[in-house]
Amino acid sequence: MSTRPAPATAQPGAVRPDDGATAYRFGVNVASNLAYFVLSTGLMLWYVPFQVGHLGVAAYGMVPLANSVVMYAIVVSESLYTAYFRYLAIDLNEGNGEAARQTFASASLLTLAACALLLLPFGAFTLLLPRVLDVPPGLEGATRFLFAGAACTMLSGLLTGLFSTSSAIAHRFDLRNLARGASMAARVGVVAACFALWPASLWHVGAGLMASAAIGLAVDVAVWRHLTPTLSFAPWAADRRCVRRLLRMTGWSSVNMLGFLMLMHADLLVINLVFGPEATGRYGAILLIPLLVHTVAEVVMPMLGPLVMARYAVGDTQGVRDLVTDAARLLALGLALPAGLICGLGQPLLTLWLGPDFAGLHIVLVLLVGHLTVNLALRPVAYILTAYDKVRVQGLVTVACGVAYIVLAVAAARWGEWGVAGVAGASALVWTLRNTVVLSAYGARVLGLSPWEFIRPLAGGAVMFVGLSLSGLLAVAALPPGTWPALAATAAALSLGYAALSWSLLLTASDRTRAHALVRWFLARLSPSRQVAC
Repeated sequence: MSTRPAPATAQPGAVRPDDGATAYRFGVNVASNLAYFVLSTGLMLWYVPFQVGHLGVAAYGMVPLANSVVMYAIVVSESLYTAYFRYLAIDLNEGNGEAARQTFASASLLTLAACALLLLPFGAFTLLLPRVLDVPPGLEGATRFLFAGAACTMLSGLLTGLFSTSSAIAHRFDLRNLARGASMAARVGVVAACFALWPASLWHVGAGLMASAAIGLAVDVAVWRHLTPTLSFAPWAADRRCVRRLLRMTGWSSVNMLGFLMLMHADLLVINLVFGPEATGRYGAILLIPLLVHTVAEVVMPMLGPLVMARYAVGDTQGVRDLVTDAARLLALGLALPAGLICGLGQPLLTLWLGPDFAGLHIVLVLLVGHLTVNLALRPVAYILTAYDKVRVQGLVTVACGVAYIVLAVAAARWGEWGVAGVAGASALVWTLRNTVVLSAYGARVLGLSPWEFIRPLAGGAVMFVGLSLSGLLAVAALPPGTWPALAATAAALSLGYAALSWSLLLTASDRTRAHALVRWFLARLSPSRQVAC
């Protein structure tokens, strides 16, 4: 365990380790995350075919490609956020107001420095864009503006990562989702309005990105001022020792994020360079579906980091172990449902959503989604490594896996006979080996547990995923759903069967007790004037 100061006497406004752990706050956070999930899912399911229909497949391919390239700047932003969150959470949970102010001032200085350093490479990349990537003829200027808009979003994200630490530590995900929802609404609304007024262009998509960056940042700053009025954006007050401490953790977190982004976003670059913009557009369109599975995980995932950090701050190792083990088990069960439905019903889903030409990408979709049941369920292990300041091994393993993935993906694309499916399959293989063989065992070792501690709880979810996927394939073969209502009915029938089996066979007595308590809480909020029995 890393050296840290002894707990200070709690000051007014300090964040306690058990703040946000009540049924009320948990219920509000879950409801807020669900509302954001529904909003983002609905908008994106409409937004992707809307852009493809107006821009064309080749031009649309530049949109996910721009997001993919700019995502590499998240190596910096997410790494800084990891360091800010860890040390600020410890300071606030211990009630050490002076240390919290020093940490935030030092984080402010590092954020401004990162923004300044990233401006040069992104400016140069935008100018040289047509020489670096395969851009459709005649779209060079519009694509440059699109990448500039994505870069603005990235720079805004650096500042947002600084200010959003307050809402995460205080467990106020309702306010955090307010900023995310406003940003997404601005992004889609600006593009939809421009497409209605003028001929559709990538210029409009870039403008939407810039508008969303400005609005999201403004809301995050307002939330930060509301939740932590004792903190101030004062880079001139940075503490040298605190800056060095943050930089050390940021460095190893950057290595981890670099490898993570290789695993997550190198696929579009490889496909663009090997197969061209048409294949990039087709592959990029279906990437929304695995993104939705990630979004399902985000309904619960962000709440786990602050809870792990709060237990670490008070030395509750057993509490960290129980929390992560239960989270991995329940996440695997929860994620098996959307992943299994997508893999089983993927062919009619692609046909109805994007058209018959995309039905042939069903195997690619299975490779993109199938492994997420296990890999996303193991993400809480990373919170252990962050809390105990063990990110160096995590970073080295992840960047090695990222390099291995790129080699495998290029080999599969150039010399294999699998096409884009080989690129997706290489990612699934390397990512799964990273999480199941190395990082889960290392996280268990940090806590002094068996290497299989966080793998065993995933068995139920993995078995249910396979069963649900096969059931979906059989259902489609027996009675192909040719309309959205028919597809929805098939998915509903499979979901009901999945829910019944999971409830009766895989949930523990304590799981059912917690579920009943949560239902009672929601019913009590709907009808506070009467007692609710459940």
